[in-house]
Amino acid sequence: MTVYANSLEVACKAQGNKVIAAFPDVCFTPPENPATPPGVPIPYPSFGFDSDTDKGTSTVKIGGQTITQKNKSYYTKTSGTEAGCATKKGIITSKNTGKEYAVAWSSNVKADGEPVNRMTDLSTNNHASPQGNTLTFPKLATGAGVIYSTEKCLIGSYDAIAAVCNDNGGEAHHIVPDKCFRTGSRANADVTSTRIANAPTLGEGVCICLSPDDHERIHEADREQIVTLGRPGLAKLKGKKLADAKAKLKAQGKLGVAPMSKITEATISCLDDLQDLNANCIKKAKEAVEEQQSAFGASQKGRTSNPLPGKEAKKTMKPPKPRK
Repeated sequence: MTVYANSLEVACKAQGNKVIAAFPDVCFTPPENPATPPGVPIPYPSFGFDSDTDKGTSTVKIGGQTITQKNKSYYTKTSGTEAGCATKKGIITSKNTGKEYAVAWSSNVKADGEPVNRMTDLSTNNHASPQGNTLTFPKLATGAGVIYSTEKCLIGSYDAIAAVCNDNGGEAHHIVPDKCFRTGSRANADVTSTRIANAPTLGEGVCICLSPDDHERIHEADREQIVTLGRPGLAKLKGKKLADAKAKLKAQGKLGVAPMSKITEATISCLDDLQDLNANCIKKAKEAVEEQQSAFGASQKGRTSNPLPGKEAKKTMKPPKPRK
């Protein structure tokens, strides 16, 4: 699976990042004694792979495996320098096939309290520890993900955090429910024609990792607030007056919908009731949602009802394009 930090793939033991042909890795190579006493210094390309990661995170994991951290994690071995096996070996470290260390990392995404290393971040190969035998070289990978990550706070797109959240006993919660962006069912969530303009996809929606209990509680809270937004003026009505008012709202396309700005305001306010999250985590989550929702105009409507919206409500969510 792939997890992102700052739109770059996070390096971890379960991932496919690699250092490809870091050059030069100068190692002394036979013949030696007496021809050339320390051996012949030859520059080799050096390679390293995420699958050899060690000393990473112990709590937050990706695919059940450790994540690479600042100034701590390393590849246990590198390759490409095997022939540089004279007694001296590496010209700087006196090693061949030594460790690889990350020397660059995310400035704002952390796991277990330390910055994570990502695709294209610089690294150095063939270490004894901690000095490397190569110049700095970027990590490459085969492939807006994780937004914020600490030991007790994980925020990002659903696709980026759902699996790692689940691996750690949590559930990824769409802070603004995905139903608000679509006129169709969850089964058709990826059908573009059912989604409002500029909406994130199901996988792109900003999520936060919550315990199952917190996830259930926040859904109860935001569902109540959202439904109320889509039933303006109905709270105190009963009987025929309620039925008549609902029919009128339905005909006007105002039943089961509300401005996205109001929906966003209501859903992020529910985060304040999560006592297991610290204030900074909640602040980061709100900022991420507000940034994503800024794509909508002031008049954009979203769905508030659990049942699919009626015909007129759909029109207010997805108004017809003007004729040319």
